[in-house]
Amino acid sequence: MEDEKVVVSIKHANLEYDSEKGKVLALRDANLDIKKGEFICVLGPSGCGKSTLLNIIAGFHKPTSGSATMDGEEIQGPGWNRGVVFQTPPLYPWLNIYENIAYGPKKRKLPKDQIEAEVNKYMEIVGLKDFKKHKPYELSGGMRQRASLARVLVNQPEMILMDEPLGALDALTRTNMQALIRDIWNKNGNTIFFITHDVDEALALATRVIVMSARPGRIVKEFHTDFTYDMGGLNQEAARYSKEYMEIREEILNIINTQNAAAAGSNA
Repeated sequence: MEDEKVVVSIKHANLEYDSEKGKVLALRDANLDIKKGEFICVLGPSGCGKSTLLNIIAGFHKPTSGSATMDGEEIQGPGWNRGVVFQTPPLYPWLNIYENIAYGPKKRKLPKDQIEAEVNKYMEIVGLKDFKKHKPYELSGGMRQRASLARVLVNQPEMILMDEPLGALDALTRTNMQALIRDIWNKNGNTIFFITHDVDEALALATRVIVMSARPGRIVKEFHTDFTYDMGGLNQEAARYSKEYMEIREEILNIINTQNAAAAGSNA
């Protein structure tokens, strides 16, 4: 990475919550430095704490112990500089697409002409410029997710957090959305933290892949990758079937399968 600035730093973070069966340790001793411009994808068994880690970075949860900081300051709560894209787009059904995307800048009381220029810019980027007046229910799932992405991008956040944003899409739409997200990241230089269950999706997008253990979640291995640069060009198939790609893919799957087996054994 040319710019080694650490945007978010997680140090010895634990998160414990109360359940009907007592205390549950969701995250254990998480340590992670996220550098400016990185595209991090997070993989792991279901319930391993991936979303818990994202929620700590987003400011939705505070660690029970340890620390979470952004630009050296403790993360106290949600902020516009950390935009979140969920699997189900949280669009307001009573607003049209333009109004949904403009919602954040309006809440921040930006000048009207600036809001209009920025909303139009990002509607163009995500391919929705002809759907300004449509309501969310009039769009396909992929188009709604594009609108949700534009709604985050228009705030120009320093970091974008994505919690399985493409999980509900069909295969073709998902591939197209991956290409869009990669293109936006390449052009804008956002820092992205992306949760997925799909190993190939992670390898196609990430500059760093993080694999987490079964609950209590902890980071068990990291892989620094650069397949995303080839995936965006003519070398896509060559990259996907390269020896290095297949070896990393197999190692990640082995780790996840081992963690799934461990989780099944502890629940037996």
